[in-house]
Amino acid sequence: MALANTLEFPSISPDGFPVLEREPGFDPARHLALERPERIVSLQDLGYAPEEIAACPTELGITSCFRVLSDEGVACLLEVAHNLEPYIRGNERISRTVRGGAYQSRFLRDLCLSPEVAHWISEICGTPMMPHSIPHQLGHLNYNPLKLGENVDKWHVDTLRIDYVMFVTDPNEVEGGEFQYFLGTRHEAKALHRAGQKLPADRTITPRLPGAGYAVLQQGNMVVHRATGLRRAAERITMVNGYVPGDPDFPDYTRFDQLFLADPPHIAASEYARHVAWVGRERLQAFIDRAVYSADRAALAAELDAVASYLSKVSAEIRDARDVPMEHFGDG
Repeated sequence: MALANTLEFPSISPDGFPVLEREPGFDPARHLALERPERIVSLQDLGYAPEEIAACPTELGITSCFRVLSDEGVACLLEVAHNLEPYIRGNERISRTVRGGAYQSRFLRDLCLSPEVAHWISEICGTPMMPHSIPHQLGHLNYNPLKLGENVDKWHVDTLRIDYVMFVTDPNEVEGGEFQYFLGTRHEAKALHRAGQKLPADRTITPRLPGAGYAVLQQGNMVVHRATGLRRAAERITMVNGYVPGDPDFPDYTRFDQLFLADPPHIAASEYARHVAWVGRERLQAFIDRAVYSADRAALAAELDAVASYLSKVSAEIRDARDVPMEHFGDG
């Protein structure tokens, strides 16, 4: 397997994302406390068919909780999260969130791009993973709604494949605000939602998280999950960080139609176009590096056609993006 070359984080920040003036510096030796999860729920455990699993980079569905940050790392990230609060926005699914904070906070960016964490995630997934090449898929922060009882996030699947959800605040110091996932497939959740039915309570799993700095790792586009509302006024903050497979030939999964609804239009389109160009470049570079000598012209042409088809498809997505509903499976 030829691994992709890392796409460097943009050297220029878009308008509207001022850099934080004061913040801690990230030091992996002091701020990380990586532990392995005790249990992994596979895609098969969730009920996915073999052909669906074969199209995924890993068989991992979701893990039990594991530690990511030390106590000092948690304190630093919480400080950053507080400093980013003036930039909170909302959308149909989440009322209070900060996306794009990696442009503003060097601590957040260095944590999200950490090679130590990426290596750890790769070990858990059983295949090489890289920090996501779309900046808005790095380190987005979700804050509790101001209205008691309102879900932090509705039942949904993610717009990316692999991500971890980490508590920045201690989940045991609040009433409610639980991270939950559905022990089933996204197809089942969609069918139940269309029928006006709630997801079964006996298949709703609430992982136990010992404290701040602990996370679960999931294949987010395959695991239906949500965050419940608070039952008493308190602070609840989580961070989500995304990854892409290191194999550039692996089929891309980016829901631009949904990102276009969540992020500023010019940023969503620009970041996605840059990501797509990188994927195309890495696939062509892998073809070049293989130095295949063959009389099979059709096979050679098919490899180039595959890249051209990918670029054409996603350029059409960018050109034709329009208002569509934000996809989710409701609150129940």
